[in-house]
Amino acid sequence: MKSKSILALFSITILAIVLFSGVTPVSTLDPPVPDLNNGPYVDNIVYKVIANQDQRILALQNGDIEMDCSFLDPVHLPTLQADPDIDIFSAIRNGYGHITINCRDAPLNESVLRRAFAFAFDKTAVTVDIMDGFSQEHDSLVPYPNGWCVEDEFTYHYYTDQSAIGNALLDATGSMFAINTSTGYREYKGTPFDIQIEYASSSVEIAGGVSQIGVDALRRLHINAAIRAADFNEYISRLDSHGDYDMVFFATNFYSNDVDWLAYEYWSDYADTEYQNPTNFVNSTYDDCRDQLLYGTTYDAVFNASRNMQEILQYNVPRLVVYENTYFQAYRNDQFTGHVEDLGRYISGPWTMRKIHKIDGTFGGTVSIAISEEPDSFNIFVTNSAYSATILSELWPSLYNFGPDLNPWPDLAESMLIETHSDNAAVPDGHMRFTIDIIQNATWTDGTPLTAGDVAFSFVYAFESAPYGNPAGTDLGGLAAAYAPTPYTAVIEFNTESYWHFSNFAYDTIIPEHIFNDDTGIGYQGWNTWNPVFDPAEPNVNCGPFIFTDYEAGEFYEISKNPNFYYFDSDVTTTSTTTTTTTSTTTTNPAPVVNMAIGTNYVEGTSGNTIYWNLYDDNPFLYMIFLNGVLNDTGTWDGNDIYKNVDGHIVGLYNYTLILTDMSGNFVVSTVFVDVLSAATDTTSTTTSSTTTSTTTTGTNITGEIPLGTITIIITIGSITVIFVAIILIVKSKS
Repeated sequence: MKSKSILALFSITILAIVLFSGVTPVSTLDPPVPDLNNGPYVDNIVYKVIANQDQRILALQNGDIEMDCSFLDPVHLPTLQADPDIDIFSAIRNGYGHITINCRDAPLNESVLRRAFAFAFDKTAVTVDIMDGFSQEHDSLVPYPNGWCVEDEFTYHYYTDQSAIGNALLDATGSMFAINTSTGYREYKGTPFDIQIEYASSSVEIAGGVSQIGVDALRRLHINAAIRAADFNEYISRLDSHGDYDMVFFATNFYSNDVDWLAYEYWSDYADTEYQNPTNFVNSTYDDCRDQLLYGTTYDAVFNASRNMQEILQYNVPRLVVYENTYFQAYRNDQFTGHVEDLGRYISGPWTMRKIHKIDGTFGGTVSIAISEEPDSFNIFVTNSAYSATILSELWPSLYNFGPDLNPWPDLAESMLIETHSDNAAVPDGHMRFTIDIIQNATWTDGTPLTAGDVAFSFVYAFESAPYGNPAGTDLGGLAAAYAPTPYTAVIEFNTESYWHFSNFAYDTIIPEHIFNDDTGIGYQGWNTWNPVFDPAEPNVNCGPFIFTDYEAGEFYEISKNPNFYYFDSDVTTTSTTTTTTTSTTTTNPAPVVNMAIGTNYVEGTSGNTIYWNLYDDNPFLYMIFLNGVLNDTGTWDGNDIYKNVDGHIVGLYNYTLILTDMSGNFVVSTVFVDVLSAATDTTSTTTSSTTTSTTTTGTNITGEIPLGTITIIITIGSITVIFVAIILIVKSKS
C-alpha cells in the first residue's frame, strides 16, 4: 500500500510557508536546480505536425526533429536504443488511457451495463498485446503515482476478462437486458441497441487496438458494437458540449498530485455544464462526499473523502481506465543538452524548453519538435488540445509553475504568506488569505509592465466570466476578494478554509488587465470568442519565455525567445550558460522618506492630540494608517506631511503604523505610539515618542528590514474599503 504524507512543505525566496497542496508526490527525480527559471537559451522552437508515428521516428533518426511530444510505441525501442545520437526517457505515467462513457443516454445510463462492460474488458490484453508489457492494469480514476490513489485498497478489480460476471449481472436484470434469440444480441427493455467506441484516427495501433478490445468485450456480453475512427478535436468538442456519443477512447495526463478535480469532473451539478463532467455522471452519494473533499482542513478528512469517491467511481464506471503505461520519449543528444526530466510534462515539457542549449555552451539555435496533431486553438480558456497546451505553456505566466517533480515552483511569485483567522485576527473567521509579493521586472509583450493589478484582475476575470461559461472560474467559487494593495503585492482571499485553495489559483494563467478588461478590452463575455494567432486582428499579448512568431496551419508553429522575459539570461556567452540573474530589479526611483515621526502622550478626555509624520517622495501614491494592526485610515497621498488626530482613546498604549507607497511600488513603514494616561496620573510634563522608520525599496528582502509585527500589518490590509487606481476589490458570497 502506498504511503500518504500530510503536507508538502517548501521554502520560497522570502518566506518559508506551508502550502495546502496535498501530499508529497511520488518522485525519483533529483531536486530542481536553483537557477531552474533562468533561460531560454535557444532562439526558436518549431513544432512540426507529423501525424504518423513511423514518420516521426524517421524524422528523429534523420535529425529533422530533436524530439517528439508524443509517447513512443515500444515497438520502436530496439531501433532507437541502438542509435548513439538518441536517448530515451521513461517513467510510470501520471495519467492513463481510458474509455469515457456517456452516462446520460440509454442504455448506458444504467450503471449495471457499465459495470458489466468493465468486468468483460480485458485490461491484461491491452498490457500484453497493445502495450508490449510496458503498462499496468489500473482501475482508480486517480493515477497510481499519485499519493491519494487507493488502487491497492479496492476489494475487486476489472483487470482480466471476466465476461461471465458481466453476463450474470445483465442476466439478473431480467427483461431490461434480455437476449433476443433471433439476433443473438441483448435489447434494452425490448428495443434493439448498439454501442460505438470512437477513437482518434491518428492512433490506429494504440487507440484503435484498445477500442477493438472494448468492442470484443461488448460482443462477449451479447451486445452489438463497433469501433469508429474519428477526428480527435471533433469528438472532444462533442464531449465538452455534452453532445451525442456512446463511448470514446483517449488519454489523460495529470500535471499535479492534487485530487480536488474529483469535486468537479464527476459532480452531478456539472452534468449539463459546458466543458465540465464530460461523462454526464450523476450520483447523489458521490456528491455527498464533495464538501468534505473540498473544505476539509485535515489530511484524514480529505483522504477519506477521496477514497469514498474513488470507490464510487470504480463501482459506477463513468470512465474505464484501460491502461497506465510506462511512457517513453525519444530525443536527440548530438546538438543540444540541458534536457529536464519532468514527471508531469516529460522530456519535451516547458522546463526542457527553458534549459536546453547547444552542447558547446553557445547561445542560440532552433529546436524542432514533432506534434502528432495540429493545435485546435490558442485561446487559453477554450483549447482542448494537448499540443495547444504545450505551446501555450511557453507563452503565459502564472504565480507558480509545477516543478519537474510536480512540487510548486515560483514563477511570478517572490513570496507568499497564508493566513486564517487563527493566525491573524484581521482575517475573517472561516476565511483563508494569501498575500503574494511578485517580481518587479515582468513586462507584457506590448511593453506594458506586469503588476499585481494584473494578478488580481486575472482572478476577477475568471470569477466574473464564469457565469458566461468560462471554465477558468470553476474552482474560484469561494473567492471573497482579489486586489492589489501595492503595485507588486496581490491579495487573494477565499471565504472558506480548504486544503486545496493554493492549487485553486496558484497555477492559473495571469492575463493583462489592459487587454481583457470589461470596459475597453475583450470583456467577460468575450472569453470564448477571442481567437489569437488564427485571427491576426485579435490581441495576442502575453509574457512568457517565448513569443509566438510564425505558423502555417497544419504544418508548423514557431515560437521565439522573448528577450524581455523576466528570467531571461542576457549574459549568456559562448562558453557558459550558467550565469545568474536576479528575480527582482532595483528601481532608480527612491522610496518614500520619513524624516520625522512623532507620537504623543495625553490625558484621557482631553482634545487636540495629534501624531505627525514629516515626509517626502517625488511620485507619491497611497497612505494607510493601522491602529493596533487594524486599518484605521487610508487615501491617496500627495507627498505632504501627515497629521492624525488621536483623540477619544481610553487609557492604554496604542500603536499607529503608517505605510506609504509610491507609484513605483516602493514603500516605507513607520510606527509611533500613543500613550493615553488616566486623569489621576501626574502629567506636569509631556513627552513625545517616536520609532525607528524601516524602509523597503524594490528588490529588498522585507524580512530583513521590517519587524515581524509590521509584516503582519502589511499582509492584512484586506480590510481596505476604498478602491484606488491600483486596487481591485471584489466581495462575493460563495456561488
